[in-house]
Amino acid sequence: MTSTRLWISLLLNAFVFLSVLLCVRAFFVRGGKGNMQAVGTHALIFFTVQSNLLCALSCLALCVWEGIALARGGGALLPRWLDLFKFTGTCAVGLTFFTVIFYLLPITHFDFHMMYDGRNLLLHGLCPLAAMVSWTFLEQGQPLAFGWVLLGLVPTALYGLLYFHMVLRLQRWKDFYRFNEGGKWPVSFAAMGVFTFAISAALWALRG
Repeated sequence: MTSTRLWISLLLNAFVFLSVLLCVRAFFVRGGKGNMQAVGTHALIFFTVQSNLLCALSCLALCVWEGIALARGGGALLPRWLDLFKFTGTCAVGLTFFTVIFYLLPITHFDFHMMYDGRNLLLHGLCPLAAMVSWTFLEQGQPLAFGWVLLGLVPTALYGLLYFHMVLRLQRWKDFYRFNEGGKWPVSFAAMGVFTFAISAALWALRG
């Protein structure tokens, strides 16, 4: 990676980490907005928050590595584990980004205020976009075999199991994503899996 690419990537990763940190803090201080009106740890029920936290942690790790790389003059490729960590976080927020556009906006009759008001713009839009741009076009690692695309499905699969357990089995959460309307949760979960795979594969292809 050249020094220029390292600097731009470092800035984008720092932007994601600091923005998510401030947004999560706001849930504890002022509560959520729009479609994420939750206070404190209750905000963790949303995939948006979980995916952004995962991505923010990977961005923090990138910032540390890139800072060291710049101090040494740049030119290094990302370690495989760090590249895959960022890829997984990027796939997760990629799902958040595109789910808002293609699913949540239509079912809320394109209520942009609900989806993108205030810090929701960061969690639903700017942070995912910054992560996707940095991993795809700026950060360089060893070539990844196509099989690694499946790693991008892990956060979605784990959250799907949690959502199923809390909404359908224990009934402790409301069906706030409306995945079980009409009892069609198997279709919804399958669709989200296919959608996540498509996002993961697209990011892999663009990087390649």
